[in-house]
Amino acid sequence: MADPSRAMATRASGLSLLPAPVVTLLWSPPIRALFARLPVARRIYDGWRRPHPFDARFGVDTSGSVAAEICAPQLANQISPYGGSQPSIVRRALGALPDPAAYAFVDVGCGKGRPLIVASELPFSQLLGVELNAALAETGRRNAAVIASRHPERPAIRIHVGDATAVQPPASRVVYFLYHPFGRTLVETFLRNVERHLGEALQHAFVVYYNPVHGDVMDNSPLLARWSAESCAYAADEIGFGPDLSDTVVIWQTRPPRFASREGAEQPIAVSGERADLAR
Repeated sequence: MADPSRAMATRASGLSLLPAPVVTLLWSPPIRALFARLPVARRIYDGWRRPHPFDARFGVDTSGSVAAEICAPQLANQISPYGGSQPSIVRRALGALPDPAAYAFVDVGCGKGRPLIVASELPFSQLLGVELNAALAETGRRNAAVIASRHPERPAIRIHVGDATAVQPPASRVVYFLYHPFGRTLVETFLRNVERHLGEALQHAFVVYYNPVHGDVMDNSPLLARWSAESCAYAADEIGFGPDLSDTVVIWQTRPPRFASREGAEQPIAVSGERADLAR
């Protein structure tokens, strides 16, 4: 049976007026490069602002785009704007991790908390988001309350306002999630913080980096090893609700490795502007 709230969100976006193959074609790189230059077409490609079907499905508010200058004026040149990651890609990345019940999940720069909601589908021991912008964090808390009401069996989502680069590990094993939240300097600061806790409060960690624009920072750390690298296509119903058709996720684990690396884990990362892809 079709989900009426999901259908309503799709109708509101206007994309339901177009056949799925047409939507996919519109978002293909050459077509998008041509039409996105036209003023009348720019709104079509502003997928982050369009209400995502995920929100209608779960009764939450994770859509929208917030400029870096609004998120944190004092750090505007060091952080990325807020925009939601694609749930299917987060779900695929987290679902591949071994033994989630033995790990806490930390969303570094969590915004409105969409990855936290996806992570709540898995049996992580704890779910923690850290966000510098108080308004985004408050929206995330409201979303967490909705999920807790609808799914009381899931782990509780906690969201703190603060510096995500200095987050204390909430458990001895942690999965850190980043959706390209920072520029290079803050990524380095975050990594030093993780390294500082290793062997003490932190015994083992995964770093899940979605759109790893500064993935070389992780690659250059003697305390991290690649665990996986994958380019993931948006789910069919997510096309048009984000900036692209696919995204890259690279996952590292701390040394000494507890788990064997997956095939293709060492694929090089190619960066163009604010987008990371796996080099061919």
